[in-house]
Amino acid sequence: MLGSLAILGQPAKQRPQDMGFDRNEPEQSRGLQEVLTAGHISTESLWLHYVSIGGMLGVVEVEAYVKGLLSVPTFQRDVLAAAANELSDGPFALRAPFATDFDPPATTPALP
Repeated sequence: MLGSLAILGQPAKQRPQDMGFDRNEPEQSRGLQEVLTAGHISTESLWLHYVSIGGMLGVVEVEAYVKGLLSVPTFQRDVLAAAANELSDGPFALRAPFATDFDPPATTPALP
């Protein structure tokens, strides 16, 4: 049920390719969790900032994603990364990774 809640509000064209964990999602989630821990940023603070910059997930879904328990759409993961990076802004702060920081997912065909 939570998985279906995580994609509400997303344009229909984004839903099929974003459902389920891609091979980089767990690593992206761990990177976000490291930023939150190092920056002493609570999930609630992250969620408030995330929603203020256009995030569509609820606080429960964000907490589940940060703990690696829920897959969320790529765009929402990147909005979470942007929110965390803005909250931990500093010259030596850890940076949460974006989906484009990884190789393409295994389901994406390679370009010639």
